Amino acid sequence: MYRKYHFQARIEILRVRCRTCRVTHALIPSFSLPGTSIGTEEAEAYLIARAEGVSRGKAGGILRAHGMSEGYPKRLERTFAATVQIGKALLGGMGEVEQHGLAWVHSVCGGTQRPLYQINTFGMDHGLNGLCFCRRWLLKYDRFAVGGQRSHNVGSAVRWPARVDSG
Repeated sequence: MYRKYHFQARIEILRVRCRTCRVTHALIPSFSLPGTSIGTEEAEAYLIARAEGVSRGKAGGILRAHGMSEGYPKRLERTFAATVQIGKALLGGMGEVEQHGLAWVHSVCGGTQRPLYQINTFGMDHGLNGLCFCRRWLLKYDRFAVGGQRSHNVGSAVRWPARVDSG
């Protein structure tokens, strides 16, 4: 278990090891955006407002109301734009690749009011880590058990016995 910030509060995050891929996964609640200290709904509301043409200053009010800095909305947009490019590469042409931002997410997941949540869930349904704001998005999980040690959390890694070279 570890703690992460959700705006000004600290929440506990449970880590579990998958029996299939032997990777340690953090079970982050859907209300908290992975890799950030902001809420998923607030980030989605901001990005939706920006996609609808609302100014960064006005759309960012929802984030500033929770104590985020003036520059945070711009960083959020840049990170999201990079996430979309990564998603296009990892998902191999799913959706309309000429689209950008939320338009691309909608082309992949359909019209949704929860685009960040949906694209993360979509990625996981297709054997990837969550795409939006996850620290390790470039993980492709195997459907079948794999050998070896692959924990992301070194402190919880299984200590396998050393292999003896018999050759």
